[in-house]
Amino acid sequence: MTEFAVSLSTLFNRILSLEFVYVLTGLLLWIFALLSFRDRSHTSRIGNGVFWLMLGTIFVFGGVLPHWVTGLLVLMMVAIDGAGRVKRGGYEGASKAEQLLHSRRLGHRIFLPVLMIPLVTFALAGAFRIAGVDAGRINQAALVGMALGGVVAMVVGMKLTGGSAGMMMEEGRRLNDAMGAVNILPQLLASLGVIFTAAGVGDLIASGIRGVVPEGSLFLLVLANCLGMALFTIVMGNSFAAFPVIATGVLVPLIVKPFGVNPAMAAIITLTAGSSGTLMTPMAANFNVVPTALLNMRDQYGVIKFQLPFALTIWTLHVLLMWTMIKLF
Repeated sequence: MTEFAVSLSTLFNRILSLEFVYVLTGLLLWIFALLSFRDRSHTSRIGNGVFWLMLGTIFVFGGVLPHWVTGLLVLMMVAIDGAGRVKRGGYEGASKAEQLLHSRRLGHRIFLPVLMIPLVTFALAGAFRIAGVDAGRINQAALVGMALGGVVAMVVGMKLTGGSAGMMMEEGRRLNDAMGAVNILPQLLASLGVIFTAAGVGDLIASGIRGVVPEGSLFLLVLANCLGMALFTIVMGNSFAAFPVIATGVLVPLIVKPFGVNPAMAAIITLTAGSSGTLMTPMAANFNVVPTALLNMRDQYGVIKFQLPFALTIWTLHVLLMWTMIKLF
């Protein structure tokens, strides 16, 4: 292999890595920070700018920074947000008349940028699968494809609307500021799930269940499993973060092993039972807090209140489904 081919292969591997996605995200956050610093009309431009600058630094240099430095940056970000220094500014958006005019001009083409994200994601993951790459690399390619799909969506959006890169970044900053510090919740909650698992919280829950639920009572064990999953999801805001805790402490030792249950079936039902908890908690910021901010809803818990009866119904059906599947199969 020639030196050029080796260099090209190295560059390709770096682009198709999660580190590339993290750096790309960090650079975008740095742009938002710079725009905040330059916005003289923003009542909290320094607080906003420093907050996004720190978060961008964690994304860009997280792989090489000492852990204590990353932790210190996170604590400083929490302090800035706790002091109320991360807030929305006074942005001049298009009037309703202008929005209606652009809506009529673009029509259904406005969905093209959004569709680019899943198309690029599936295309990259599919290419890796066809090439016979191992499953781990395919999963990574899907995540990288999602990031590249976002870049493609930006380009398509600019071509479609005739806007500039500067306008796009300003609108991105406006949306980013509308969501505020909840942007970092997914990372923090995922870390919390890892900490809970390492601390043996699942084992503690299992011992508590053994002391309450009679041995061999399948329905009550399934009920406790799905309830624990939903409650932990409500606390963490993410069923993927809650799953390792419940799976290692409750699902596997109390249901899968004693009853010889198919682990794949039990795992997916447990996971989606926890997802019903996502509909009931403000900790799931991406789903329940961001929409209220972007739509300027009067009731910040309006989305959760609407979803609550559906979430409880879905959770109940999961309990019945899991118990029935175990009894039948």
